[in-house]
Amino acid sequence: MIQLPNLLGFAGSVAAETYSEFGLFQPDKPAAALERQYTDDSSEFVEVNDTRIHYREAGNPSDPTLVLLHGTYSSLHTWDGWVERLEDRYHVYRLDMPGFGLTGPRQDGELKLESLIEAVGAFCDTVGISMTTLVGNSLGGGVAWRLSVDRPDLVSRLILIDAGGATLLARLAGNLMSFGSDYVPRYVTPRFIIRLIIRDAYGDESKVTPELVRRYHDLLLRTGNRRSVVEIARNYATDHPGSEADDIYGTRIPSLPSTYAPSPHIVDDYDIEAVSVPTLFQWGSEDEWLPLSFGKRLASRIPDSNFITYDGVGHLPMEEAPGPTARDADKFLLERP
Repeated sequence: MIQLPNLLGFAGSVAAETYSEFGLFQPDKPAAALERQYTDDSSEFVEVNDTRIHYREAGNPSDPTLVLLHGTYSSLHTWDGWVERLEDRYHVYRLDMPGFGLTGPRQDGELKLESLIEAVGAFCDTVGISMTTLVGNSLGGGVAWRLSVDRPDLVSRLILIDAGGATLLARLAGNLMSFGSDYVPRYVTPRFIIRLIIRDAYGDESKVTPELVRRYHDLLLRTGNRRSVVEIARNYATDHPGSEADDIYGTRIPSLPSTYAPSPHIVDDYDIEAVSVPTLFQWGSEDEWLPLSFGKRLASRIPDSNFITYDGVGHLPMEEAPGPTARDADKFLLERP
């Protein structure tokens, strides 16, 4: 016989799952609860400027160092497959950048692209990293190549994986402000919308598991993270007029990132031709957020660069195809010591 407390507990669990999936208003999730769920024995936290950064370290400190940077909506967990394959040959750091994952927002001031660049450099200084290979996906790729220009003393090589261009961030601002207010992207984020976004990013939708969607959704709901995404995109658009997001306060129908039609035009103070370190580009052939043609045009502007395409893969090759991408990264690093 099923006991009443067990039945009530099951019913409550089903109701909570249903609301997470379809409920329009999604409340913040406390950082402490998420830390219990999404940290492991290698998780550490360090104070960097005005942010408590969550990071993980793996491998032997005597091996070459890699620093891995995730993209928008993501976290350091996106690199799990890479760490499993590379930690026996590299000293690997990965972090939740400010405004994402378990790090959460800045304690003082709004987030901008420039503050992400500064935070990653300060993190490396704080934990004692020097002359590292920076690896970045999407927004993290944009942070990585800009930091290499700012800090030639820190960055020796780059691996840019479907790396974000300026206009993708600007168009994201327009999408997030579709109704002329930041209320919707800050609170109306049911799980099914996150599932649609991840499927839009993947080349093979069958790889989008319930566990993957749950992690993305849970960490987006960490207190302050949704506000941070809006801040970064909005501040980028308003600080760099002339981009496609000049009309961010207009009313439009929200759309998936695959409709953004980005351009490789860089509308900030950084010039990608200024990248002077050996650079490997890794790109998914089915990336509809930043199409293959976009990536090749970016790569053509860096004198010392290689370009590898992954057939059938979308915007997150290191997550969707960790084996081939980690293998090619290892080969590149061995060839370019």
